[in-house]
Amino acid sequence: MRDRIRATVAYASDPDMDLALAQARTTPDQATRTLMADIGKTLCAVNPTLLMREVTRLAYAGRVATHIHGFGTPRAVAATGHLLRHMPRVDRPGGEAPITRAEYGMRLLKKAGA
Repeated sequence: MRDRIRATVAYASDPDMDLALAQARTTPDQATRTLMADIGKTLCAVNPTLLMREVTRLAYAGRVATHIHGFGTPRAVAATGHLLRHMPRVDRPGGEAPITRAEYGMRLLKKAGA
């Protein structure tokens, strides 16, 4: 049993795995970029002058993932998590100026590479 624990610890601390994990956290995959681009286009087209709120960000991430993968499926939950990880937060305690839905949509399009 001790050998298995040592092997797991040695395997988990591999620098290549740490790099791959860091990249996965910072770089969205193709499916996430596609969903972010869809959200960005929608925000630019539907009520673009309204203020963007954090609840809107959460709702769009969940809605798009549910539409693609089905309600309550593990893939929908994972897709929502990926989207929320890569979509910038809207409500920040730093006192930043409010942002419109169109501006936020343009940020998402830029981050998605569309």
